[in-house]
Amino acid sequence: MTTATSDLLLPGYWIDEATGAWCTLPWPTDPDERMALVCSSLGPAIIDWSEGRTELPGLIHYMTGQPWRWTAGQKRFLILWYHVNEDGRFTYRSGAKRGAKGTGKDPTAGGMCNTELVGPVELYDWDDKTGRPIGRPRGFPLVQVMSNSEAQSKDVLRVANAMWSREAREFYDLDCGETRTVLRSNGGRFEIPPSSEASGEGDPATFVALNETHHMTETSGGQRVAAMARRNVGKSPAEIQARLCEFTNAHKQGGGSVAESTFEEFQKQQAPGYRGKRDLLYDSIEAPPATDILTAEGRMAGARAAYSDAPWADLERICDEMMDSRTTVADTIRFYLNGLAAEEDAWVEPTKFDDLARADVAIADGDEIAMFLDCSKSEDATGLVGCRLSDGHVFQLGVWQRPRGARGKGWLVPRAVVDSTVRAAFDRYSVSWFGVDPSPARDDEDEALYWGQLIDDWHRDFRDGLAIWATPGASGHAVKFDMRLSQRGGVERNKQFTEAAMQAAQDIDEDAALTWDGSSMLRLHVHNARRRPNQWGVSLGKVTRDSSKLVDLAVCMVGARMGRQIALNSTKKPAKKRSGKVW
Repeated sequence: MTTATSDLLLPGYWIDEATGAWCTLPWPTDPDERMALVCSSLGPAIIDWSEGRTELPGLIHYMTGQPWRWTAGQKRFLILWYHVNEDGRFTYRSGAKRGAKGTGKDPTAGGMCNTELVGPVELYDWDDKTGRPIGRPRGFPLVQVMSNSEAQSKDVLRVANAMWSREAREFYDLDCGETRTVLRSNGGRFEIPPSSEASGEGDPATFVALNETHHMTETSGGQRVAAMARRNVGKSPAEIQARLCEFTNAHKQGGGSVAESTFEEFQKQQAPGYRGKRDLLYDSIEAPPATDILTAEGRMAGARAAYSDAPWADLERICDEMMDSRTTVADTIRFYLNGLAAEEDAWVEPTKFDDLARADVAIADGDEIAMFLDCSKSEDATGLVGCRLSDGHVFQLGVWQRPRGARGKGWLVPRAVVDSTVRAAFDRYSVSWFGVDPSPARDDEDEALYWGQLIDDWHRDFRDGLAIWATPGASGHAVKFDMRLSQRGGVERNKQFTEAAMQAAQDIDEDAALTWDGSSMLRLHVHNARRRPNQWGVSLGKVTRDSSKLVDLAVCMVGARMGRQIALNSTKKPAKKRSGKVW
């Protein structure tokens, strides 16, 4: 069994030639670039201080008492994390260190927190001779570690306190306790703040470590705590440049955790064509997705890759844990290989769907296609997806969903924009089949169905050009494909859609017989989709009815592929070639 079908890299990833590991830390390969990076970072001086190579006491190993030593990968992370640009600003606004169990996340977090408490982490000046940045300790630090529970936060603080020698505690005048470490000289603190979101709102934190963010979800309250922490560091003065860093295992895909949100932001920033700042430093070392976990050789190779920056790891023991019948495949992938395993009820294997992305495939004007539109009024997304008849290639035509925050208050799907997008598609392509699943929501003004008039307009305007109607027959409808069971023909349409969903899942997970355009929104909705058994087989749906993890584009993809199959099986003439004029 493998965790993926190919070595198609996700955005922001590169392969370590020595181990085959998939890595994300943007460490330059060119020696000159590396030197320029090092010379513009506070990292080298911070490493020297923490490893005890200055006149000031550094850190010690929390278990042996020997001088602390960062691994090669940790040093690279610190150099990048403390890199400053010519304006004196840190290049990275936030960060995340993701690793397999036993790769040293708690000691790394503890070491960074101690460094932020008394180390030279604040830009002070530039060296006149070398041009390198000079750091100094913060004047009034507030370092915080937050987790889902106080116990998880205490784990980090306990390790951090054990990294101070008696000499260092006296020199820095540290009072180390179970829930806080205080600088008696000025009142600076390293603390576990109250778990309540309201209690922590407004804290002038200079550094926040979020621990075990794969456990921090909306249900547990972790998402709200993380959002509060981001607000607290985000308001810091320019001379402070407070930041937040996460320490996590691989998250469950579709689980709604803080770690998953951060990974999605990383993927968005690394996507080709992204025009914003790439200011999230994401560090992950993963076993290759094609790791064979059913053979001893495959398990050992995967472990060597995932633990390549953790020389202390007992790889033989780790491989034995993978083989234990009490360890699920998903847990093996997540916790020992640092891979993103699917939820047990995921509709399809996310990595296999990702492997089928073909962003370079073009849809030409006049190509014969089928389309599907899944309608909503405000809560869910409204999506439009096309599928080319000749090869089944799937592509996103449009998606409309409520903006986050205050901008989303009172928001409604813009029917006029959706109408223009649909008509533009009819003008550009030769549409053989078009299905619309209407929302039962009603218009606030006249109580008519929100989409009713527009769907009837499409019926009248396109009925003569469509080769096959979505609801055939004398009393049918050219475009309406209403899947409510209460509607005439709803049972048959649900059966038809379920069969199409099962075929799509097989084409993705088993046969690799589907290609799609690489759209980030389509990818997200497919990843969110869950298996939903019914009387006809297995369809797809949201995690829960009220979940904010939307799946509408996945529904549209299945619907468009279903429409393609209907069109291919029909004996009717295909739609006329369109002019190519864009609406």
